[in-house]
Order: sequence, then C-alpha cells, then structure tokens
Amino acid sequence: MTIFKIILLHFWKFKWLILPLALIFFVIAALFSTLGGSDTFESETLGITVVDASESETSAALIEYLSSKHEVEVIDELDRTYLEEKVFLMEIHGAVIIDSNFENQVKTGEPAVEIISDERAAASIQLDSEISKFLMFANAQFNAAGSLNADTLQTALTDTVDVELNGKGTSAVEENYTNAASYSNFAAYWLMLFIMLTVGNLMSEFNKPELQKRMISAPVSSTSSALQILGAQILVGIFSVLIMFFGLVALYYDRLEGMPLAHILLALILIMAFTLAMQYAINALTTNRFIVNGLTNLITLGLAFLSGIFIPIELFGSTAQHIAEFLPLYHYTQIYAASDISWSESALSISILLLYTLAFLIIGIIFNNQRKSTQL
Repeated sequence: MTIFKIILLHFWKFKWLILPLALIFFVIAALFSTLGGSDTFESETLGITVVDASESETSAALIEYLSSKHEVEVIDELDRTYLEEKVFLMEIHGAVIIDSNFENQVKTGEPAVEIISDERAAASIQLDSEISKFLMFANAQFNAAGSLNADTLQTALTDTVDVELNGKGTSAVEENYTNAASYSNFAAYWLMLFIMLTVGNLMSEFNKPELQKRMISAPVSSTSSALQILGAQILVGIFSVLIMFFGLVALYYDRLEGMPLAHILLALILIMAFTLAMQYAINALTTNRFIVNGLTNLITLGLAFLSGIFIPIELFGSTAQHIAEFLPLYHYTQIYAASDISWSESALSISILLLYTLAFLIIGIIFNNQRKSTQL
C-alpha cells in the first residue's frame, strides 16, 4: 500500500488549491440560494413627464390614469432634447408625448403617443404596458359606445380580480428542483476542474521517465501499482463527490422536496469516473504540466459552455443543440432532467456516460502501454 499512501500524500500537497476552489464554489452556491426570486411581484411607482398637445377629454383620462399610480408632471411645451436628458440622467423614468390628434388616433387604433424612455430599464417595459392598457380599453369603449365615458373607463382600468393559484405545492417542488439542478450543473464543472488539476499535476510528476524506471525496478507488480494509483484517485474523487452532494443537502435542507437526490448522486459519481478516465488518457499522452493545465481549462470550460452548464441549452441554435447531445456533460444533466424523472428515463444518459468512461479508459491504456514500451 506504499504507492497508495504516497498518492494520497501528494494529493494533500494541493490543499491550498482545493480549499479556495471549494470555498468559492460554496459561496457562489449560497448566494444563489439566498438571493433567489421573491414570491410576489410589485410594480414600481414611476416618475413620468407628460406633454399634452391634445388637451382633450381622452388625454385628460390618460393623465388621470397615470396619476393614480405614478408621479406625473404635465408640461405644455415640447422640448425633446430636455426630456431625453432627464431620462438619461434618471431624473424621470420616461416621458409621454400626446399628439394633438390623440382622440381620433385612439378611435382608429393608430399610434397615438410617443414614449421616451431607457429601453434597457425595466421601468420602460412597465410604462409601455400602462400606456398600451389604457389605449386598448379606450379604443374598446369608443367602438362600443361611440363616446368616451371617463368614469367607466377608469373603473375598467382600475378594477382588479383576486386570483388563487392551485398547485402551490407543485410550484414549490419545481422551484426546489430548479435550485438543485443549477447547483448540480455547476458542481460538475467544479468536480471536473478540481480532479483534472490535481490528478493531472500529480500524474505528470508520477509519469516522469526517471520515476517510472524506478517503479519498473521496484518489487511491486505493475498491476498492483496501477490498482493502488487508481484506488487513491477514486478515494479522492468519491470524497469530492460527497462534499458536493452533502453541500447540496446542507444548503437546501428545508427544501429537499422535488429534488431527485439519488439521480444527482449517481450523476456526480459518473462524471467523477469519466473525468478520471479522461485525465488518465491525457496523462498517458503527455507528462508536460503546462500542456496538462492548458487542456484542463480548455476541456472543462468548453464542455461546460457547450453542454448548457453555464448557459441554458434552450438559448442555443439548433446546430449547437445537436452538438451538445454528443457531449458527456449534457448527458450528465439529463440524468436529473426533471423532478420526477424515473430510472428508465435516465438509463440512456447513464449508459452513454459509462461508455464515454470506458472509451477514455481504453485509450489511456493503449497510450500508456505505448509510452512504457518506448521507455524500456
């Protein structure tokens, strides 16, 4: 068990790499956990400047409606530059310019007002919604009655309906699953990065020709040596998996309903095994630490982006989505693809990850044997 102990001691040399990586991961995960979305939506009171060139009953109704919810200032003269500056300096959320032919435009459904706002801000969407709602109701009343009744219009605009949503528990379950899926996605990237950095650097030293020649002459069979190295790597990998898994349980201990924990644990174990096999193949190809570290960053970041770990895969184009379906990290996420996923539904992705692991293991064995034969 000498080699086994040596490998573990070498892993401990990387504790100052492991601890910051783990700390950063759990800080980010905790922030996402505590800074989640709120259960209610509240509209913002907007600061609005209105230029009323119409001075009609309909424009007065619009101003009255906006004033009921927001802080409205009505001015007579139109100075577009002045209004744009006020929006730019965030003195107001937006400006509404009412055309002189406003009433007829509302009746015919033509564009009736001009809105000046910062389209990058959420207030712009809210202001557009308020104006659109007024114009829709006013147009409907003109078409139904032929004339505008301001009181009826204001009642229609301000009346509310109490809505009670069924399935409150289902929504909570889906929210819990979303949290768990986001955590598990990033946990896979962290696991791959950690394992490839530590194992890659360790095996770069271990596979140096000088040390390998000593290993060949040592009274330890190659099979025993390989098993001890593999056992130490698996032990460290399982330890990392358990940290990630119980970190999820600790962060969401009171919101575990709807989380496919067994599927997530298996997915973490499989991605750990795949990463070890891939790193074995890389180390069989080269012992250069700089190349190993470069490939580590390239592979982990590339797989994470292309597989939908950092960016939802739904935002990709059709070609990118088809490419993602051939990547191991994509199938990792499909193992826990839904809160109520069954083992039969995730069996295909489990099988594909196992095949990827076996393929890289065979590649590593082939190149490792070739490297050893050239050293003899």
